[in-house]
Amino acid sequence: MHYIGCVAIQLDSSQSKATSKFKPARGDLIMRPITAVVLLGSFVSAAIAQQPNPAPRPRPMSAPLQVPNPHYVTFALTQEVNAPADVTWARVGKFCDIGEWAFPDCKLIQGDGGVASERSIVDEVLVGKTAHSYTYAQPVRTDVKYNLYHGTLEVQPVTSRTSRLVYTFLYDNSMLADDAARAAEIATRKKRFSAFLLNMKTLAEGGKVPASAKEAAPPTPEDLQTPDPHYVAIPMTIVVNAPVDTVWARIGKYCDIGEWGIPNCKIISGDGSSLGTVRSIGNEVLVAKTRYSYTYTQPVREGVPYIMYHGTLEAAPLTRKTTRLNYTLVYDNSNLADDAARQKDMDNRRTRFTKMLENMKVLSEGGTLPAGALGGSGAPRPAAPSQ
Repeated sequence: MHYIGCVAIQLDSSQSKATSKFKPARGDLIMRPITAVVLLGSFVSAAIAQQPNPAPRPRPMSAPLQVPNPHYVTFALTQEVNAPADVTWARVGKFCDIGEWAFPDCKLIQGDGGVASERSIVDEVLVGKTAHSYTYAQPVRTDVKYNLYHGTLEVQPVTSRTSRLVYTFLYDNSMLADDAARAAEIATRKKRFSAFLLNMKTLAEGGKVPASAKEAAPPTPEDLQTPDPHYVAIPMTIVVNAPVDTVWARIGKYCDIGEWGIPNCKIISGDGSSLGTVRSIGNEVLVAKTRYSYTYTQPVREGVPYIMYHGTLEAAPLTRKTTRLNYTLVYDNSNLADDAARQKDMDNRRTRFTKMLENMKVLSEGGTLPAGALGGSGAPRPAAPSQ
């Protein structure tokens, strides 16, 4: 950014009056102030010219990643259900329904069961949600490498009377000893959660799950990096005059953020659409997706408190010709000083991301963004303030 300095000099009017009885010629009265202005202008110009150009302010360096070379693994398990999607989701899709099909005695620690809620099962946080899906994550523990574990439960309609449950996982298994250990861990996880899907099928079809079909609740970690988090959600929406397929094709690819939000997005690793893909904006990782939505997060950095920042972008059809875009942010703001600081932070984020939604609307409706619509000088910025 360049700043232009202006020097203002005000002459006292009394100084322009003659102090002697000598009356100067009219030309002298004109030339004297002009000469003074010229000389003053030359002096100021020379002074400015001699000033060195200000050096650009260096960009703040990000702390190093806690896991610099992650190995993200992802897989999906499915289960056919003889019940409509709405019936299935109503029976097994609430955040603490896990207490009926997997681990007993689930309780909500904070929240109402919606976005930003925390449940007693390993202190898991609901970080993304659509009408028929939710994504959860586990918090960071002290002195333990964070594996970025995310699970997404979704129900998809198949026919008017049947549906499909899909359970998708994304996590980093680079901490395990070798390929054999990684393969064994994946096989064990698949076996456990396939059994949970069968339990969900039973419940959705009107049956009962015996206690013997559930596992004992896993112990709650006591060494959380943030012992008393305060999770918040910022939901934002905008209506677009275009069909959902058109909208999502225009703004829903993972690096489309470079066109409507933060410029110069590049894919660092992955294919740009699969879970585990990393983009250059904040090293953000694609951790969940459905047909018309995706959820991302940022990795843990050394020496920086992790605020569980997540964003979910979704396109929801309203009519054949209109769509509602939903952008929801979830994070822990307990690190801020007080309620006033927390509210200011939320207001700033809402203002910034609402502008991004407005940009998406313009693009989805066939328009072009004016210069400067992304803000700044075009240099990439992190999608969230430093954690």
